[in-house]
Amino acid sequence: LQMSGFIFIPLKKTHEVDLIKPFNTYINTVYETKEDDKAEIEDAVQELNKLRGKACCQPLDKHQSGLDLLTRYYDQLVAIENKIIISATQNPVVFKWQDAFDKGGLFFSKASLSLSDGAFERAAVLFNVGAFMTQVAALQPLLTDEELKATAGLFQKAAGVFYKLRDSVHSLVPHDATPDLCPDTLSACGAIALAQAQEAIYIKARKDKMKPAALVKIGAQAADFYSEAQKAISKDTVKGLFEKENYYMIVGKAFAYQAIAQYHGAEEHAESHHIGMQLSRLNEAMKLADQSRKYLAPSILAEQLAAIPKAHAAAKKDNDFIYHERVPDVTTLPALPKAAVAKALPVTHPISPRFKDMFSSVVPVQVHNAMQSYEARKGDLVGMQTMRMREATQLMNGILASLNLPAALDDVSSTETLPESIKLKSAKVKQSGGVTELHRLFNDLPALYKRNEEIIDEAARLLKEEESSDNNLRAQFGARWTRMSSQQLTGPLLQELGKYRGILATASNADKMVKTKFEQNREGIELLSRAESELRSSIPSQQPHATGGGSESVRRLKELCATVAETIAERDRLEKELKDKNCDIAGDFLKALADSSLLNEEQISKEKIEQIYGPHVARVNESLNKQEGLLADIQRTNTMFCAEKSNTGGGAERERILKMLATAHDAFLELKGNLEEGTKFYNDLTPILVRLQQKISDFSFARQTEKEDLMRQVQQNIVAGDAGTGSAPAAAAAAAPPRPPPPRTTSAAGSAPSMQQPSVEPPIAPPRTTAPQYSAPPPQQQYQQQQPQQNPYNPAYQQSPQQQQMLHPTPQMGQPMPPPYYQQQMPYGQPQPFQQNYYQPQYNPSIAAPYPTFPGAYSANYQQPQYSPYPPQPQYGQAPPPPGQAPSAPPPNNNLNPFQ
Repeated sequence: LQMSGFIFIPLKKTHEVDLIKPFNTYINTVYETKEDDKAEIEDAVQELNKLRGKACCQPLDKHQSGLDLLTRYYDQLVAIENKIIISATQNPVVFKWQDAFDKGGLFFSKASLSLSDGAFERAAVLFNVGAFMTQVAALQPLLTDEELKATAGLFQKAAGVFYKLRDSVHSLVPHDATPDLCPDTLSACGAIALAQAQEAIYIKARKDKMKPAALVKIGAQAADFYSEAQKAISKDTVKGLFEKENYYMIVGKAFAYQAIAQYHGAEEHAESHHIGMQLSRLNEAMKLADQSRKYLAPSILAEQLAAIPKAHAAAKKDNDFIYHERVPDVTTLPALPKAAVAKALPVTHPISPRFKDMFSSVVPVQVHNAMQSYEARKGDLVGMQTMRMREATQLMNGILASLNLPAALDDVSSTETLPESIKLKSAKVKQSGGVTELHRLFNDLPALYKRNEEIIDEAARLLKEEESSDNNLRAQFGARWTRMSSQQLTGPLLQELGKYRGILATASNADKMVKTKFEQNREGIELLSRAESELRSSIPSQQPHATGGGSESVRRLKELCATVAETIAERDRLEKELKDKNCDIAGDFLKALADSSLLNEEQISKEKIEQIYGPHVARVNESLNKQEGLLADIQRTNTMFCAEKSNTGGGAERERILKMLATAHDAFLELKGNLEEGTKFYNDLTPILVRLQQKISDFSFARQTEKEDLMRQVQQNIVAGDAGTGSAPAAAAAAAPPRPPPPRTTSAAGSAPSMQQPSVEPPIAPPRTTAPQYSAPPPQQQYQQQQPQQNPYNPAYQQSPQQQQMLHPTPQMGQPMPPPYYQQQMPYGQPQPFQQNYYQPQYNPSIAAPYPTFPGAYSANYQQPQYSPYPPQPQYGQAPPPPGQAPSAPPPNNNLNPFQ
């Protein structure tokens, strides 16, 4: 038993939660991690899961090592606050925490709150950090200076923790919190810790034999702090949470330290030989000491209080026999000065001095989203410039093909029926597989489309069956069917399915566009795919021309065609440079986030893009501007060339076929690229749809398991309600059938806690409604054997790690513009798995892009469980308040702190 009688705050209790699968799934879904980082992150997740079990679910040694575990876990929670989001709609991990002060009752288990919210977990763990600080402080023997310093420091830190929670709990726990997380309760805990910190400082000062002038200030402030603590725990919202012994301890110490302060004030008067004022203060100290003994155990502050009657007897004897001074009324004396040496120390991150973030390789979500937006903006620019160049090249090739260039130039310089340019085009087509390859790619598309469509249909069927089952049971049980409706939970999943149906529909239209273009160019592609002899025989032989190959127009056209080829090659190089250009912008975003809590992603991204891609955009513009003059020269020179040629009927047919073959060559390359891109699109979409189907399948399984569990509970409630029809207690029992009470556990009231944690709580059935459920604990014989049972599939409360991430889809990121096809916009878009549309690129392309457009990101508002107020706490007798305090004097300087 401590002679000081320090009070400690009990810990909140929780249950094991598997963080491994939901965290790994979330990280793999949201972040694009490298293989090396992925293994490191998976190890970090496992370590975090173990750390939570040790810090929150296992008994902690009442020592600094136990506190280090708690603070390390809390620091890690703060470090991942902006990296791994935990909420009902993203990465739902349900944390269930019991009220620290509730001991349960005959019919009800301990009050608890279950939320899928990382902020709630941080608030609960921070409460335990403060509570455990009071427990470690209360265990200090107070024999050495180091122990006294540790006690005062821990109590001051605990006060800071509770006051921080008091000021922020409404933002951390927006729902109706358990009583231990209410602002009034937290304020009371902070007041108690602060008063005990001041008391520890007084004990140190008295041990160091400081002068009465200093002791009176420290003691008077300790009395004032205890009076504030008494007021805090006497509020209606807090009354009943603390044990009566703790309440009496606070009231008794308020009286005791008033008496001690008066005693030291009397010592000051004795030094100045004011015997009358000395006796007046000692008389008051005697009365206050007598009041304190009504509440304190005899061992508490026994030495300090015992000195008061001795000093009173000696002073009275001296005054009676020697001084004969008049004893003034104590109310006429100056108020005792006070010095608040103990301060509530602010909570800084990290709390643990040797903390190291296990997820240092993961950037905050805000930075990650900014990087995604930057990539989208960059993709827009690269895609736009690439499309501009390809459209210009397509236009240029089309004009050349319409003019039968450069094949017409071959005719004037050669008598060969098959021009060299057409021969090269045919060889290129045959090398790429020819028309047979196009047929193969076309034949693969329907099966790929159907495979993806079947996955979506199966996922939709699972959701429809689950909703139908839920609606039937809701109609059957009525108000007793208290779980969240399927409509509240499946909206985002249905929206995601609709999004992918839209993507498939757009892809199907793109398939038809490609098929139409193939039919338009089938004849020319088939000719180019034949053997050279067959191709030659299909082209009419050339007729004699009026000009040879050495005219000025022919020479100029050859130069212009060479310039066209050079321009196309330059654009290919420029396109490759645009795609290969990389920049690590994460450092810029991290620096901006460190400088300011607001991250101006748009400004930073635009400045970086302009810096990196500005010169390339200028080169693109220059190339496009040159093309206008180049095409004008080609058309003007070709007019001269045509006027020089002899034009016969056979020559016209030959020119038509050569133009068709040139156009077919360009169409073949374009179609082959389109079909390959379409095949890749469908193959990339399949694993995304499989993951979505698995998510929906797991969700349906979770709801099925939850349904079976809730049906059993509803049937038990119906039986319990029928047994007690017509009485209010029976109605209450319907929600929680009475069972034998749990074994009684005790908590120290006026002494330090034991070195071992009390036994774990009995298994608690998880809540099933949006109000707190106070179900009865299991029979006593199972108390030590049965592990905590939780429903792992209730979406509003506990879920298994296999289901944590399955209840709500991960938000979608805006799709960056994919690169267009060679000489034509691409008809397929690359599916982007599970990203969020934080930024949607906006631009106005010169032609409509036929890509399958991912529908806009969605946001679903889930109705969070609303918790009704807790039942009133039991009342106990109100102790008489301490007498009024004298007015506070200005605080002295810091040299009163015995630890400095």
